[in-house]
Amino acid sequence: MRILISFLISLAFTLSCSGHVVQQLFVDFSADESTWMAEIRFDAGIALPEMRADKEAMQPRRQWLIDQSPEQHGELRKQAEIYLRQSFQFYWVTPSIETPVQYTVHFPEWETAPPEFANPFTDLGFAYFSIQCSGLIPESGGELEVRVSEGDNPDFAFGYERVGSDRIVTAYPGKSLTLWTAESTPPTAQQSFLSFLDYGYRHVVPLGWDHVLFIAALCFLSFAWRPLLSQSLIFTLGHTITLALSICNVIPAIAPASMGWIEMLIAATIVYVALENIFTQKLKAHRLLTIFIFGLIHGLGFASVLGETIRSSGSIAMPLLAANLGVELGQITVIGFVLLTLLWAKEKSYFPTLGKIASASIALVGAYWMVQRLLAV
Repeated sequence: MRILISFLISLAFTLSCSGHVVQQLFVDFSADESTWMAEIRFDAGIALPEMRADKEAMQPRRQWLIDQSPEQHGELRKQAEIYLRQSFQFYWVTPSIETPVQYTVHFPEWETAPPEFANPFTDLGFAYFSIQCSGLIPESGGELEVRVSEGDNPDFAFGYERVGSDRIVTAYPGKSLTLWTAESTPPTAQQSFLSFLDYGYRHVVPLGWDHVLFIAALCFLSFAWRPLLSQSLIFTLGHTITLALSICNVIPAIAPASMGWIEMLIAATIVYVALENIFTQKLKAHRLLTIFIFGLIHGLGFASVLGETIRSSGSIAMPLLAANLGVELGQITVIGFVLLTLLWAKEKSYFPTLGKIASASIALVGAYWMVQRLLAV
């Protein structure tokens, strides 16, 4: 148990020491008989190394980008290209050889003076600009593959507009993805579904530690599959509703300042559930309603991560279903891990005390995140 407590405290401090993090960048991919192009909708906040390293940095606004001097714009373009070339590489792959691709980088907004920056995704005024990576398709054919470097790099979601607006596949750090083949076969609807499924799963395991702790906390009041599965499903229903309403613009896009309050509330839900485990002897009916409401809150955070990608795909039903199914599978994985890990202690007389100690540890981590996020608002 001391190991568990040490792990949870270390987790709180580790996750607090991160800079401006972008979890996903959206890419429009197109190709014809002789050329290909990947146009990245780039978050200006990760262009400069000092902004990536600043743990207090918020995503910059569009006006900040407009106000930069020509020299600063030049530095943004230079550093953005360096960052992209370090983050991913393109390869031509044939059965006998794979060759790194020589490609050109172009910044279309700077074709005018002064540059004109669009507002992709929402009207919140975040600082984005486009980066076009393009190259030639060799006569020998083969497959064009993108490989995202391991480490603290974003996912790259590639959209294929010409074959249906819902065709999106995602390349993750340390993984490769085939973008184009000699047969010019785009991703199928099944591949796109699996990509969103995988993204939803990764939102929980291994990326969503606040999500993991919330689900883990549920396990220490009722240590049985059936009630835990019910709580997990009602939680998924809650954040599915919020995510859908956000994507459809029924819920207005959340401003950066308000997002800090949402993150604080998400931490508060972890504290509440963990404390309820300590002061409640058994599972009560109102817990499902509480978890549903908390699911609505977590859905606002989920919308800030995945909402832009689904909205950009032009389709809602398939990506929404796949992503939330992936989240549910991730939650079931967490529940299964906790149950199997503590199965040996289930019949021990000290098991209730063990659950309260674990809940107290989770509550401490959640409280630390609450204070940290409140101070950052």
